[in-house]
Amino acid sequence: MSVNNPLLGLLTVGLSVFLIGGTLFSLPRSVPGPIATPTAEDTVDTKRLRLLMVGLAQDMARINTGIWHEDAELVRQGASSIATHPRIPPDQIAKIKKALGPEFQNFVRFDKAVHGTATELVSAAEARDWSGVLSTYTELRDGCFGCHTAYRDRLRPVLAPAE
Repeated sequence: MSVNNPLLGLLTVGLSVFLIGGTLFSLPRSVPGPIATPTAEDTVDTKRLRLLMVGLAQDMARINTGIWHEDAELVRQGASSIATHPRIPPDQIAKIKKALGPEFQNFVRFDKAVHGTATELVSAAEARDWSGVLSTYTELRDGCFGCHTAYRDRLRPVLAPAE
């Protein structure tokens, strides 16, 4: 089929450039990092820290969705999963202790605080106390970010080679 109308041809070319350009601009600007995959070391009771963090991020996303949709059950599920997350395997705990030295106890305090706050969030969701859900969620989020800010950059190189 040939285009006899120059204006129609110009519009067709313009639309093609727009669609191709739009597709190129919508592509990710960077390649995401490797996704942690389970190994024989990961069990129901323990998970390597990186894989555990991926799961916790998914739980936080579930809580966020629950908040936006005012779905207390989603909030409860995400918070419950965080409160009962698997432990870090002993070999990784040893590496974390060595890397953090005396600060390891603060790392443990962050973990305990997150567990406790997640348990409070479960209760607030079960009570459908949306004010409590929001304030407790903020506390939970801040606890996660506080630990990440304090330790992620220091622990990533220590744990990455084994992962």
